[in-house]
Amino acid sequence: MYEKFNEVDGRHPWRSVSPDGYVDYQARYRPHGRVLYFNFPLAKEMGLIPPDHPATINKDLEQIILDTFSLQIINEYDLQQGKKFPPETVKPHPYMATRYLQTQHRNKQGKTSGDGRSIWNGYLKSENLIFDISSRGTGATILSPGAQNAKGFVATGDYREGYSSGLADLDEMLGSAVMSEIFYRQGIPTERCLAVIGFPDTSAIGVRTAPNLIRPAHIFRYLKQGRHAELKASIDYFIDREVENGFWDIPTKTSERYDKALDYFARSYAKFAALLEEEYIFNWLSWDGDNMLASGAVLDYGSIRQFAAKHDKYRFKDVDRYSASLAEQRGWAKTLVQVFAQTMAFAKSGVKENLNNFRSAKCLRVFDEAFAKEREQRMLWRIGFTPEQITYLMNNAQKEISDFDRSLSYFEDRKVRKGVQKLPDGFTHNPVFLIRNLLRLLPAYYVAQSITRFDDTSAYMPADIFCRIMAASYVGNSDLKLITSARVEGFQESYLRLVAALGGHFDPVLKTLQERSAVINHRHRITGDAVTWIIEEVIAMKGKIKIEGLQEAIDAFIDSQVLIPGKWQPVPPEKLKSNTLKSQLLQKIQQNLETYKESI
Repeated sequence: MYEKFNEVDGRHPWRSVSPDGYVDYQARYRPHGRVLYFNFPLAKEMGLIPPDHPATINKDLEQIILDTFSLQIINEYDLQQGKKFPPETVKPHPYMATRYLQTQHRNKQGKTSGDGRSIWNGYLKSENLIFDISSRGTGATILSPGAQNAKGFVATGDYREGYSSGLADLDEMLGSAVMSEIFYRQGIPTERCLAVIGFPDTSAIGVRTAPNLIRPAHIFRYLKQGRHAELKASIDYFIDREVENGFWDIPTKTSERYDKALDYFARSYAKFAALLEEEYIFNWLSWDGDNMLASGAVLDYGSIRQFAAKHDKYRFKDVDRYSASLAEQRGWAKTLVQVFAQTMAFAKSGVKENLNNFRSAKCLRVFDEAFAKEREQRMLWRIGFTPEQITYLMNNAQKEISDFDRSLSYFEDRKVRKGVQKLPDGFTHNPVFLIRNLLRLLPAYYVAQSITRFDDTSAYMPADIFCRIMAASYVGNSDLKLITSARVEGFQESYLRLVAALGGHFDPVLKTLQERSAVINHRHRITGDAVTWIIEEVIAMKGKIKIEGLQEAIDAFIDSQVLIPGKWQPVPPEKLKSNTLKSQLLQKIQQNLETYKESI
């Protein structure tokens, strides 16, 4: 039943790109692991389990997962120390740690950096897609920042050099599994987690997969080093995989091929950046193209945050450097497109031009247009309009959309007078308003008022109520004093003008907005802090509850966070009321969602 797992054995076609594009490691079986999470829908898509397989882990399934993924590399330190391992525990094929750019490294050309705690398990062909598979927490490689700072080779589990232990924490891997699956089911392009294996020392292995796990940083490494043959091979490899998976339609002629690929990059990165901005998702983008997939998707949830409001002043601190902010993500995404323009020109001509030569490249105009379009679409979705209504408004109501965008941005951008606040992982400047609260409650108010015209100010929500229903609990009266009645009235007029632009009667449109926005802008939409504490509750329950009960609780939680009308599956009340450990865990999850509903 599980023979497809045997195809995942370390072999991978990326090896053909460049002889020094990776470092090979033998790997051995790591004992004492337990499968704490397994993504059954994903496993079925990959063909690893039959379509009718129950969503429970049996003994045979757990063992094949462990045999395939419970691995630890035999690294340079192990070889230096002359460590010996039973031959039957050592896998027959080597596993690669890939090289790519990383800003944490002193060398900015990718000569020392790459997968510091990960190996590529291989790839898998299903009926519909090719999937890459890699694992985090499999041991210390020579490519981590800490390994470069150490005087000698680093032992797996040695934390003294920072980012050098090669291990992953259970809370990080479970958090990544939960967040990535929630994002995926909501249509956010992302890696996905196939499995999480936990160990008695609270370390873990997280198995990630995507149809293409190549990062921009993999490709830019060859650009920075001026290596034309390897750059061209890496670009061709990436394009071929996207075409084979059916995502891109690319001509075979070389010059046209690279031009069309550049257009795809521009549009994909623009949509990705707009999505992050509109959905309040922080993803540390930078010039190296490390923290994202080259296809334009979320990668590595260690620095991912979903905010309750527009925390566009938040910056994540990583040792001695700070991240870009939410508002700056667009600029970095556009810079990455500019670097791809330089990359494609190099691939075509063999001559590496200066990056400044591409400041006016056509692909950057394509980026701006695609960004604006995606941002409009996401804004209208947040309000609660249906896809058909969104298409109509974007084609026929550009003035109304622009007017509403300005009004919305005014309230989104307001910050508390208290100023910048330090956080355990950085700092932020708290927003005054939780816009999602207003978008959820405003159409219900208008339905109750039976409003029929956009200029019927007598049916508008009073300014004090308008501000209070979306003001965060930490906001004081002084933060609201500067909000004028004219601003409040202007917002409501622009909102209702959008409704009027659809034509017809107000009532059915407002009722649709009421129903849809109640789901899209649910008050218990998950935040980064909520995930952290929810995973703490899950780990605390580990060992007390059966593995299948833990899996069921996690799955129910994920289902309850897919905030799409028609797909949302809230946790049934009976599952919260029964006197079982699973019910207790679900109750604690709900409590944390409530506690951290205004957080980052």
